[in-house]
Amino acid sequence: MSTVAELTATLAKNAVAGGAIAAAALVALAGQPAQAQDWPQEDITIVVAYPAGGGTDAAIRAMVDILSEQFGQNVLVRNVGGAGGGVAAAQVMREDPDGYTLLATNSTSITLAPLVEPTAYSLEDFETVAILGEFQNAVFANNDKPFDTLDEAIETVKSENRPLSFASQLAIDRLLMQYIARERGIELLPLPVSGGAGATQAVLAGDVDLSFSGGSWAPLVNAGDAKALFAASHGRLAVMPDLVSMEDLGFEFGVTSHISLHAPAGTPEEVLQAISNAFEPGVKGERAQNVGEARSMDMTFRGLEEAREVIANERATYEAMLESLGEAADD
Repeated sequence: MSTVAELTATLAKNAVAGGAIAAAALVALAGQPAQAQDWPQEDITIVVAYPAGGGTDAAIRAMVDILSEQFGQNVLVRNVGGAGGGVAAAQVMREDPDGYTLLATNSTSITLAPLVEPTAYSLEDFETVAILGEFQNAVFANNDKPFDTLDEAIETVKSENRPLSFASQLAIDRLLMQYIARERGIELLPLPVSGGAGATQAVLAGDVDLSFSGGSWAPLVNAGDAKALFAASHGRLAVMPDLVSMEDLGFEFGVTSHISLHAPAGTPEEVLQAISNAFEPGVKGERAQNVGEARSMDMTFRGLEEAREVIANERATYEAMLESLGEAADD
């Protein structure tokens, strides 16, 4: 039988080992991302990928009060413009995956930009959390232009033996116009502009035949200062359902973009779900809906699983369009 001294030594050894295991477990837990049951414990920052005053920024700021109430913590908004949303995306990608720093952006900065230009990030560097709204993409023109439809615009430039000029802001409008040009057999002349304001100015000044817009076109058209030619999306738009779509015009594809919310890859699923749940009443709130109406955005919320599907489908559409353009270039 063991002596009392041996038994005491064994118990002491086991206690030390148990303490070491417990300590190691605590260290491991401390290094893990936040879990939903103890999250959030501090302020949450939403990085808006554009300067203050744009549609995404206005929509997010309209939700802040409701979000703060839902989270029980302050919600801070930080604007980080540049590279069509790329600067902000690269910053948020490097943040800890703990749910305290989120990215609000035009979804094309995540789904399209990495496919067509050098970026420091990819879609796989983020978790999609929610879709907060849908931009009402359309193509519009100056009232004085001698055409009212896309086909008439194409007939005009062909008869004048010249390229079709357009205001170029983002990868999405360049992809759209390249696709149209390939399908309709015309040449393009892009005029680089800065954002929606630059596109609007180019159209009103008559400097281009037409321009793509994610929503700034609607107030101009409704006021009679410009004319809408067609919806850039495959289906018709919520804000102007009588406007013909890319599908109506016989195209296989159209371009759709969203106000999307993302977190760094590796953020725990339960935290992502908690964030998504908190944003739903924010999007459905009166202030956010008013912003959507004023800026011609469809503020319809899509939660975690549906948002992931939307982003995946959007990415697949752009890949198919690019493949189509690549095949045309090889002919």
